[in-house]
Amino acid sequence: MSERIFLLGGRGSRRALLSNFAGAAALPFAVAAPPKSGFPIRDGQRVMFLGDSITNAGGYVQYLDLYLRLRHPSWNVELINLGLSSETVTGLTESDHPFPRPNLHERLDRALAKAKPNLVFACYGMNDGIYHPLDESRFSKYREGIARLVERVRAAAAQLILMTPPPFDAGPIADRLLPFGAANFGYKTPFVGYDDVLAEYARWLVRQYGKSLPVIDLHTSLKAHSSLQRTGNPKYTLAPDSVHPNATGQWLIARELLVSLGATTQQDWAGLDARALTAKGGVVTEFRKVQSAYEFKWTTRPPLPRDSAWDQSAPDLDPRNGFNNQHRLVISGLPHGRYTLWEGDRVLGSMLSAQLVGGLDLRNYPELITNRRAQEVLKLVRQRERLLSAAWLTAVGHQRPQTPAGLPLDEARAKADPLDDQLRKLCEPVTLAMKLVQMG
Repeated sequence: MSERIFLLGGRGSRRALLSNFAGAAALPFAVAAPPKSGFPIRDGQRVMFLGDSITNAGGYVQYLDLYLRLRHPSWNVELINLGLSSETVTGLTESDHPFPRPNLHERLDRALAKAKPNLVFACYGMNDGIYHPLDESRFSKYREGIARLVERVRAAAAQLILMTPPPFDAGPIADRLLPFGAANFGYKTPFVGYDDVLAEYARWLVRQYGKSLPVIDLHTSLKAHSSLQRTGNPKYTLAPDSVHPNATGQWLIARELLVSLGATTQQDWAGLDARALTAKGGVVTEFRKVQSAYEFKWTTRPPLPRDSAWDQSAPDLDPRNGFNNQHRLVISGLPHGRYTLWEGDRVLGSMLSAQLVGGLDLRNYPELITNRRAQEVLKLVRQRERLLSAAWLTAVGHQRPQTPAGLPLDEARAKADPLDDQLRKLCEPVTLAMKLVQMG
């Protein structure tokens, strides 16, 4: 993939930018390889998330928590979401913003001292160009702000993972966009080519830090997803307001983090040979044939669930690149025909024997107890994250007005403890009483 450098501005600014971007076109987009030591999140760690309103929304942090609980239920990992809406690493603010945008560096040392993280994720850029055309003075402040962030996190003896800003989708607010040369750019009236600015910020992050730090290129991956979807649906978007990813976009951010950092997920499946009445895979017991029915018990964990808030028209939302999420039933040796699948006294659905040979994705059956548990885990993870994120923001302190105060941190933790207990129980393996009945 070749790079395109967008040189926006008057003749003088073009000369200044050319000196900074010399040779950049020869450098391809890249995502840093996973750390040599493997997936960087481990049992007992404290993981802090820094960013603007995209992080503050909590979606990708919640999905990451969901993954950790279902994949590693015995782990004790504390995820601390300190994303703050409107924030930048530059200290810049556009003229029409209702208050000075908060600057990460006003609170960064307090956050590091209070949270004492082992690992820090940071995602900045969307607000840092303050919705203007590319300009060297603004860009230099972004570079300086990121460099200062890297320095402070390293001084705190924490590992840092950088994320490029997600794309700015001009389509949903096309009637509010301003052309180059307009006088009043800002979050209400952005520059029509603002995504080109974010693309340059993303390229710089990868070039500058991709060899020394993990850098996850969200901009490229989310833009590629949207481009693919728009071949069949020109109005498809991950950001209905052009800036903030919806649930689908938040999941794609979480998925990109997991895949890029080398995460693996559970591959729970039940494999059976109906002709020999033997199990070929999974923790399967008491497999037997009773008249026209095949009965067995399967001990398994809840799968990583699909979120009903995702855009169901998007076909590539499941994990990829070896990041498999199997919750499957595979049965060979059945007499040809149609079967009804039961779990306990609950009918899950009907299917052909050929479908069972190929394998059923059991996440398609919402009444299955493991799927119901997985959805309850997602619900409680969200509730817990919202409670603790607000408390942490208040405990660290910030300068953003119009931000509701959270509970005192100790009180919020006390309220979160019962949720943790529920989550541990829901994530435990469960034994399913399954039955497959041939239809007449």
